[in-house]
Amino acid sequence: MQNFRKLIFISLSFFALLSVSTPSVSANESWISVKSKNFTLVGNADEAEMRRVATKLEQFRYVFTQLFSEMNFVSPIPTTVLVFKDEASFSRFKPLNEDGTRRDWVIGYFLPGKDVNYIALPAAAGKPTSLSTIYHEYVHFLIDNTLGRANIPPWFNEGFAEFYEQTNIETDEKATIGNVNASHLTALRKNGLVPFEKFFAVDYYTLNRQSKENISFYYAQAWALMHYLVYGNNGARNKELREYKDLLLKGKTSKQAFQQAFKTDYALMEAEVKKYIDRKTFEFSTVNLDKSIASANNSSVSPVTLAEAKAFQGDLLLHQNRTDEASQFLLESLALEPDSSFANAAFGLIKLKEKNYSEAQKYLEKAVRADARNYFAHYSYAYVLSREGMSDFGFVIAYNAGYAETIRESLRKAIALNPTFAESYHLYALVNIVRNENLNEALEFINKALQLAPGNQWYSLRLAEIYMRQEDFAGAREISGKILQTAPDDQLKLYAQNTLNMTNAWEAQLEDIKKDRERKDPEVTDKILTEEEIAVLNEKAMIESLNQSLRRPRPGEKRALGFLTGIECDSNGVIYSFKVNNRRIEFRSNTLEDVTLTAYASADSKFGCGTLKKEVYAVLTYRSKNDVKSKIAGETVAIEFVPRNFVLFGPNTD
Repeated sequence: MQNFRKLIFISLSFFALLSVSTPSVSANESWISVKSKNFTLVGNADEAEMRRVATKLEQFRYVFTQLFSEMNFVSPIPTTVLVFKDEASFSRFKPLNEDGTRRDWVIGYFLPGKDVNYIALPAAAGKPTSLSTIYHEYVHFLIDNTLGRANIPPWFNEGFAEFYEQTNIETDEKATIGNVNASHLTALRKNGLVPFEKFFAVDYYTLNRQSKENISFYYAQAWALMHYLVYGNNGARNKELREYKDLLLKGKTSKQAFQQAFKTDYALMEAEVKKYIDRKTFEFSTVNLDKSIASANNSSVSPVTLAEAKAFQGDLLLHQNRTDEASQFLLESLALEPDSSFANAAFGLIKLKEKNYSEAQKYLEKAVRADARNYFAHYSYAYVLSREGMSDFGFVIAYNAGYAETIRESLRKAIALNPTFAESYHLYALVNIVRNENLNEALEFINKALQLAPGNQWYSLRLAEIYMRQEDFAGAREISGKILQTAPDDQLKLYAQNTLNMTNAWEAQLEDIKKDRERKDPEVTDKILTEEEIAVLNEKAMIESLNQSLRRPRPGEKRALGFLTGIECDSNGVIYSFKVNNRRIEFRSNTLEDVTLTAYASADSKFGCGTLKKEVYAVLTYRSKNDVKSKIAGETVAIEFVPRNFVLFGPNTD
């Protein structure tokens, strides 16, 4: 899951920032890097401990990949492990709660990203470092990247993560998997099982919004079911589990695949699992490890400068959206090494988060000049260019031809330097989609991205957008509809819904154009659309799609389309100045947090008291006030930023 997976996968509020304190890297500290086959470790822990952590991670990865030995688990996203010498040096890098307080109880975490995955943990002062939570999250990463959330239901995903979390690597030659999770077993015996019909109906989006207690119990039941399917009835269900996975990947629904693979229904399986958790003994498996994994020859050690150490720590904080703290580390890194490509690229991305596009470009250009072979600097420069004019939800209206070619040129350089980095292909395809040109090239590039990361749902949505523009409306609907049903978060769900709406709108409008042509020239019905017709089609489909994606007014609510011109706060609440047809109207809310914000177009402004630098086109939803003498027209419910060519239609519209 995304928002609460062992409280390790971090989803932090943009506004929750800690007060800045002095960075913890001192000039006396010795930092080193240890590189193994699949991981890069950086830290101020001693070399022996870092080699041990590298070996354990490689051994665990080997154990997990043996289960699906026919599948390719090579990831296009590198994984960097920061190993801190002790709890004190690790403390300030622990994840934060949404209120900005530190999660002091966290003993290590896995933080996935588009460009790099981070693992962070402290050395254990001579004791074995606990890696169970890291194992859990790493399994999620491998499953999500390879099998995909659109195909794999949450019980399967969480069940495997919980199952493999109990892995114990006993020696360099042997590991045990399938050990019993005693706390899960106790909870299930005490409270019983959630009815399987209800249990299997939970999707990622719903699971992410459960209470801590409900999520914990869901994990327990997923673990028990997975343990039974692997070991129950002397392993008879294990082969069926593989068949279930294969059927899902072939497009079967979870229920269809379940009944076909396990040859039973939910009620009978529930009875079997109830009986299973009451038994006194449980099986586990022993896996023989490749002894060469632990060989010192499988890893190399090199020194890390103080500037590089600060850059790594700053980048880790950046990936937690803690931009103020990240900036401090990165600026200190740049003070020591002004031409550091890594630090300049990371600091440029901070400027991007602040929507300071000119500064972001400046630092990314410097990163490219400092190291022309830094593929990520080239990609990040292209990414910064692509984000200008893009909404927070990923919607973009247009790139002009010259601007688009500048983005593509940087991406071509990134691809040449690292052809296994999937995001470069993804962004290249997006530029072509927005431009509605070279769609065969876009299809080639997005398929390459999906070969590298077949489980990535954003890549699949790009494929749906290409199908839509190639008039394969059935294919576009199938993909976007499936992702809409399995999306774990609001951003992906909203984009999938918009893609589905736009597909339907495009198809309907194309039919209208063809019918109109038939009336004018009945002998020619398959003319290629002109650029003007495509532009009209795009605009109409976009407007209709956004109208369908907007928040529906509820009883007593109205909507207005106009310009948000000001936001002012005082002791009585927040006042929003709104201009409709050159008439100024004021609305209010008790706090900023009471208003739902969605961006379908770039607002190009910070949203807060007195922060609006220029007027922004938006749809404002409100509840009218009955007091005709009041200057306030109503209570603000939602503000949705839209493109300047947007037209609002539908009920309850002023």
